[in-house]
Amino acid sequence: YAFYHSKQQNMNILILNLILSTPEKGVIKKRDSISDTMICSFARGFVALGHSVTIVAAEEFRPTGQLPEDVEMVFLPSRMPKVFNPSLLPWPIGLGKYLKVNSSRFQLVVSSEAFSIATLIASKYCPEKLVVWQEMAYHQRKMKKMPSKIWHNLVMRHYINKSLVVPRSERARHFIAHYSQHVTNEIVDHGADGQTLYPSEESTDSFVIVSQLIPRKNVDKMIDIFARFIANPLYAHYKLHVIGDGGLTDKIKQQIKSLGIGNNVILHGFMTHNQLASYLRNAKALLVNTSMDLNMVTIPESIISGTPVVMNTMPTTASFVSENHLGIAKDGWDESTLVDLINSYDFFHAECIKAREGLTNIGCAKKMLSIFERHSNQPG
Repeated sequence: YAFYHSKQQNMNILILNLILSTPEKGVIKKRDSISDTMICSFARGFVALGHSVTIVAAEEFRPTGQLPEDVEMVFLPSRMPKVFNPSLLPWPIGLGKYLKVNSSRFQLVVSSEAFSIATLIASKYCPEKLVVWQEMAYHQRKMKKMPSKIWHNLVMRHYINKSLVVPRSERARHFIAHYSQHVTNEIVDHGADGQTLYPSEESTDSFVIVSQLIPRKNVDKMIDIFARFIANPLYAHYKLHVIGDGGLTDKIKQQIKSLGIGNNVILHGFMTHNQLASYLRNAKALLVNTSMDLNMVTIPESIISGTPVVMNTMPTTASFVSENHLGIAKDGWDESTLVDLINSYDFFHAECIKAREGLTNIGCAKKMLSIFERHSNQPG
């Protein structure tokens, strides 16, 4: 392994994260900025520690506006997009050549996911510098899971077998450990921007949903629960701030109107982190009821804002939330759960403050570097 010393400053770090945001039904939505994406926030953690970061992403995710100024962005077009869908498994043209020419100037290469063509290419050109940052905790369901099973059993076992794997959750660790002998016991979450998102000393009588307005997020079900919650006169004054956009916007507007809760539920549309931060830090809880998500970046964003989470157990961070008393994680949560959260808010809020440092982007970057340092200095 290559050696990294913690006292060394100005490391050059390469992050391979081809998919910058989660497309819905294969449609990549163009955004004006990518500064608020998970991977840019993660990269800023390294930058804050004095390092230089380059992110390689698929060209299809290039924003329409200005690129981030604090990291270098490299966008590569996708090969055979009808076969290798850029929203699922992009094949970056020119990545091999880029790594062949530039890998010597990077001391650490972090690649998102084992099931990634970028990870496979990086394992050829810089295996000793490569850290596979694993989020997936199960086989992708496409084509009856066969592509994923073949990849993990063949490609992962035999071609990406020399590189260190750092999971993003316990579920991811358990899954990928079946296919690699170099999986750390330590978890590195996505982290969130601790400078933009920070706690408030006071909360308002409100809840917040930060989500795309698409079917799998079940925002409509959460609004139904909230409607029953405010039917109790004790909580009739509570507000629900819904931040995000998507194909169900008009349907949700009609739902709010039909329930007669227009004075309590406010649809804000898409917001930047700077815009949504005050709603998040002032809420009693972030509400989550997804039917198909893994590490939702909104969860650490909420926690570092001092705001507990009411969530179901689908996201892989559910056990972390429960074990560290950062909110309530259970399936089938309802209006009585919101009451329970309110009654225990002060306790949950204090626990969020305690957990905050380790979930900021700087805290997660420190942990990633520490793991890499220890494993790099092990013989063989």
